Amino acid sequence: FLFAGMSGPLLTHLLPELVRASTNAHVHIMVDTQTAADAVTSYLGNMAQLPMVMVILLAMGAVAEERAHGVGALVLCRPVSRAAYLLSKLTAQSLVLLSGLALGAAGAYYYIVLLFTGAQLGPFLALNLGLACTILDVLALTLLCSTALRSGIAAGGTAFGLYLALSTLSGLWTPVGDNLPWAVTGHAGALLAGTWTAVNLIRPLVGGVVVAMACMGSAYMILQRQDV
Repeated sequence: FLFAGMSGPLLTHLLPELVRASTNAHVHIMVDTQTAADAVTSYLGNMAQLPMVMVILLAMGAVAEERAHGVGALVLCRPVSRAAYLLSKLTAQSLVLLSGLALGAAGAYYYIVLLFTGAQLGPFLALNLGLACTILDVLALTLLCSTALRSGIAAGGTAFGLYLALSTLSGLWTPVGDNLPWAVTGHAGALLAGTWTAVNLIRPLVGGVVVAMACMGSAYMILQRQDV
């Protein structure tokens, strides 16, 4: 997370020099002066790729692999409810992932302030709130797949496919996209320009919470019917 966060602003700052260094004396490529908005866009592009894959890799075996190796049965034979079991997975992994996001965001904002002018803390925090909600949705979706399937690899592949499908659907169908946390990062330019305000954040963030709750509720119902 830290590398993904910091590399965006750094590469944005170095882009003109890299382009000039890669061309010869007979070829001239004009690159506009990079701004803080460009650095934030690069940061969001990085955080929407590798970190989301890391979320799936971290959580795909949380239930499936424990059940396959008998660890789940060992835990659930004690006075531990299935709801508490799933919530402990969600809570522990959320803390790890959101701590990583906080480190990546802090590193990115440090370099944005250091290398560019016009950095805005408020919109940057709002965008990271959208990223945090997206991470929770992907985590809950992966835990659902891990509960429903017997293999961690199958759970990870299914979760990744569903994440791609949901991301694509959000971009193609506005009624869905505007009610999911993807909308926050999708309107990054409007947030930075001030035309997308805090009021506009409510619907996608609430939608993200609803998706996470629906995934965890479904995982609980599936686990209730399973013999672990």
